[in-house]
Amino acid sequence: MAPALATAALTGEPGNAMYDRWGGAVWVRDFEWDDGNGVHIALRHGIEPEEAEEVFAVRPLFRKTKRGHYAAFGPTLAGRLLVIVFERKPKGLVRVITGWDMGTAERRYYQRHRGR
Repeated sequence: MAPALATAALTGEPGNAMYDRWGGAVWVRDFEWDDGNGVHIALRHGIEPEEAEEVFAVRPLFRKTKRGHYAAFGPTLAGRLLVIVFERKPKGLVRVITGWDMGTAERRYYQRHRGR
């Protein structure tokens, strides 16, 4: 699978930083896609890789998971509210692991914290 739409928005300047809700930087320079993660989120969760990348481009909210990965909460360019779980790799590379549409509690969490 080829890198998608939002990559250009994120890689225009070297070292784009986004911040988690506690003020820590999450650096995203590019996305790692292959048949494993791209096909998984598309077929199992109905999320295209482009949509997953869009979440990172539209002011996401980050949270660390219990397993040591990160979750990005945010909208796609079409307004679909998603949670994208990802692994941070060296040099700002992000590998998407899974994702889903936000449930009611996740939407409340996102709306409550996104203004900070």
